[in-house]
Amino acid sequence: MALLLLIRVTAASGAATGEVRVEKAAGSAPFSYQIRSVKEQSGFSVLSLTYPSPVATDVVENNTIPAELYLPDGAQSWPAPRPAVLCIHILDGDFELERMTCSMLASNGICALMFKLPYYGERSPPEGTRALARQPRRFLAALEQARADVRRTVDLLASRPEVDPRAIGVTGISLGGIVAASAAADEPRLRRALLVLAGGDLRAIIDHADELRQLKQSFQQLPDAEREAALQALQTVDPLTHAPKLRGRAAEGRVMMINAGEDEVVPRDCTEQLAAALGLAGKVVWLDGLGHYSAMAAMPDMLQRTVEFFGQDLPPDARRAEKAAAAPTAVQQGLTFVQQVARLLGEEPAENRCHLLDLEIAVYGAAEQAAFAAGIYYARAGDGRFKIDARTRQFGRIALGWSPGPWLLAGERILAAGMEEENGRAPILDEKSLTKLRAVAGALRAATIAPGVFEQLFAVAEGSEGGMPIVHVARRNGSAERLRLVLDPERNQVRRLDVEWGGGRAEVELRVFETGAPIHPGLFRPVPAAERQQVDGGDLVAIFRAVSQFALAQVAR
Repeated sequence: MALLLLIRVTAASGAATGEVRVEKAAGSAPFSYQIRSVKEQSGFSVLSLTYPSPVATDVVENNTIPAELYLPDGAQSWPAPRPAVLCIHILDGDFELERMTCSMLASNGICALMFKLPYYGERSPPEGTRALARQPRRFLAALEQARADVRRTVDLLASRPEVDPRAIGVTGISLGGIVAASAAADEPRLRRALLVLAGGDLRAIIDHADELRQLKQSFQQLPDAEREAALQALQTVDPLTHAPKLRGRAAEGRVMMINAGEDEVVPRDCTEQLAAALGLAGKVVWLDGLGHYSAMAAMPDMLQRTVEFFGQDLPPDARRAEKAAAAPTAVQQGLTFVQQVARLLGEEPAENRCHLLDLEIAVYGAAEQAAFAAGIYYARAGDGRFKIDARTRQFGRIALGWSPGPWLLAGERILAAGMEEENGRAPILDEKSLTKLRAVAGALRAATIAPGVFEQLFAVAEGSEGGMPIVHVARRNGSAERLRLVLDPERNQVRRLDVEWGGGRAEVELRVFETGAPIHPGLFRPVPAAERQQVDGGDLVAIFRAVSQFALAQVAR
C-alpha cells in the first residue's frame, strides 16, 4: 500500500514511472503493471500502462495489454476514492472515441481507463488486426480473451488508491458495447454498464453487417462440423447468453442502452432482443434518424449522458470548484474557434439571430497550383432565410438565397419565386447530406466539449508572427491536416487561418465570423441586378440542391 500511495502522489505531479504490484487478482495470481509514461493534460493526467493478459497466445505481442489511465487533477488529495470507468473500443477504430470518452470523464472528476482489445494496436499480429476476419477460431478466442482482460483490468483499477472498488463501471461503443455487455454480466464488480450502439444475437449481426462480410464468409467456408462448433462457441460469448446476470443491475437503473434508430450495422431487432433480455424493453435511448456512423451527430449528448450516468456514484464532496477566469490559453483559443465552426455547420440560429461569415479564400493544390479563389459572404437565420454571395475567379459571381422565397443571380437577372412550403422554406440538402453535415458538426462539438478532450485529439502550440499571436493545431493521429490561426490581438479573435492537408492547402482571411449574431432584413436581401424574373420555385430548389451537393462533394474530397 505504501508503494501504491507513492505512485499515486508522484503520478499526479507527472513524474512517476515504474512497476506496481497488484496483490488481489480475482481468479488469478498477483501480477504487476508498468507505468511507462505520464502526460499532463488540461484537468487530468494520462498514465500509459502495460500489464500481462491472463491468457497466453501464440502471438507474443498479444499477451501484453497496453492501456491508458486517466486521473483527474487533485486525485492525490481526494478525501475519498472516486468512481472509475473502463472504456472498451470500437471495431477497426483508431481509439479516438475512447480517448474522447475517457477525457470527458476525467474532466468531470471520474477516473477512466481504456485498453486495447486482443490483436488490436500493439497487440496485432504481423498480418494486422483484419486477419481476425479470416480466422473464425482466433476471432472467437479473442472475444473470450477480451472478457478475461476486462477482469484483469478491473483488478488493476480496484488496486488504485484513487478508485472506489465498489464503483467501477464499464462502457463501450459498437463492438466495445457488445464486449462490455458480456464482460459486465460475468464481472459482478462492475457496478454500472453503459452500452452504446450494441446489441445481442451475434450471429444475426455478423450475417447483416457489411463490415463483417469477410468474417461471415470465413464462417461459411468452415467444414460443416467445425462451422456448427464455431457457431455454438459464438453463442457462449453472445450478450444474450449472459444478459440474465445483468438484469438485477438493470432493474436498479445501473445498466443503460443508447442506440441509433436507423442503425445499418447492428439491426434494431438485435438491440431490442438485448434490451428485452436485460429487462430494459421500452427504456432504450434511441437516436432517432441516425445510423451507426452518423450517430456522431449525437456524440456531445452521448458524452454528457455518460458523465451523468457514472457521475451518480461520485461522493457528495466531489463537485468541482469554479476556477477564477484567466487569459485564454492556446488550447482554449483553438477550442473556441472549432466550437464556432461546429455551431455554424450544425446549429440553427436562435430566434432573431443569425450566423454570419464573410471571408476571402484561396485554395492551392499540388505544386502550389491555384485551384480556387473567392470572396464569400454567407448569412443564415433560424427561420430558413439565407444568402450566399461568392465572387469567384473561376466561375464569376454566384449568388443565391431565400428571403422569403428562393432567388438566384443568373447573369444580370435575379430569378425569384415565392414559396410557402414548410413555413416559407424548402429543404436545400437531402436528408442523407444533412445527416452527414450534422455528424461532422457533432464530431467537432464532441472534440471541443472540454479542454482535456480537445488536447487528447489535437496538439496545440503558441507562437507569434509580426506581433500577431499564432495558434498551431495538428491532429495527434499523425495525419497531414494542420491548422494555423492568426489572432487579432485587440479582439482576441481569429483574423486569418491557414489549413493544410495531404496534397493541398488553403489561406482564409476572415472579415466577419459570428454565430448567434443579431439579425436585420438587409442581411438577406437579394444582390442588385438589372432585371427580376419570376420563375418556378421547384426549379430553383433543384438548382440549389445541385449546387449544395457539388459543394459538399468538393469538401469531402
